[in-house]
Amino acid sequence: MRWKTLELLGVLTFLNDNFELWQENHLKACIMAIKETNINRDGKAIYKKIYSLIKAMEDYHKDGKRTTACAIMWEEGSKIYDLVKDMYDKTKENRSEENQETSSRTSDGDGNGDVIMRDNDAMTTTNDATTTTNSYTNQLIPQNYDQLIEINKEVRDIYEQISKYQTEINKLNEKANSKLEILKNRTGNHL
Repeated sequence: MRWKTLELLGVLTFLNDNFELWQENHLKACIMAIKETNINRDGKAIYKKIYSLIKAMEDYHKDGKRTTACAIMWEEGSKIYDLVKDMYDKTKENRSEENQETSSRTSDGDGNGDVIMRDNDAMTTTNDATTTTNSYTNQLIPQNYDQLIEINKEVRDIYEQISKYQTEINKLNEKANSKLEILKNRTGNHL
């Protein structure tokens, strides 16, 4: 189903106004946007659309190329463009602040402090007592995305089981009705 301009405007406006929520948990923000804007989409669909718009904006700022998949954003004087640009700028600014905050934690020279080394998308923090490696991606994926996929799969499995049982019940009901019909015909009684 194609996205309507009003749908995108509503969702983007909500997410811009509640950007902290978006940064904290993308999927939760998308679900709240559904409730706020009363659109007929699921949270995952909204997340994918917003992610693709922000990614297209990022690519545009890197390469100067406009993807045709997000044509609605490139229309002349598009409010959607403005809203996506705001989200892109806020995301970029937030990443920059996180990088500065992380990079400012360096050793104080006593040999017991943290040392931060950057390598593209991976960040390694080394301490004398322990070594911790935290990897992160620049993609905007909710932390509990895998859990949501697993729960969705379980729900689908339950629906399949219900459907199977309904089919069996219908067959048994038909079989019982058939037996009653045979009994009725043999006895001449109306049951």
